[in-house]
Amino acid sequence: MSNKPRILTVGKDGTIRFPPDTLEALDIHPGGQVKLFVDTRRQALRVERHSEDPWSDALRQKPQTGFDEIFDAQKEREEQARKLFEKRVKEDPPAKRRPEDDPDYWR
Repeated sequence: MSNKPRILTVGKDGTIRFPPDTLEALDIHPGGQVKLFVDTRRQALRVERHSEDPWSDALRQKPQTGFDEIFDAQKEREEQARKLFEKRVKEDPPAKRRPEDDPDYWR
């Protein structure tokens, strides 16, 4: 979902229908409750999902990545980089020796 503004139409009964991707991003389901904050000075609305039971919401959230997962991912990336390096070293032809590479050339 992008952060660019959307134009929504207010229904005859005063309702505003949010697009499905907006509801999904805010984890709002049919029958769920929302908090509506009105800022009359800026003529702005802010919508937040309301939860009767914050503990159950916390249990539904994706667990935070721990250090073990980060270290495992780093080891995997290092192994991939090592394999790629070895492959490239074997594939590339050896460098041609130039006369100026000889230490006695500059004496």
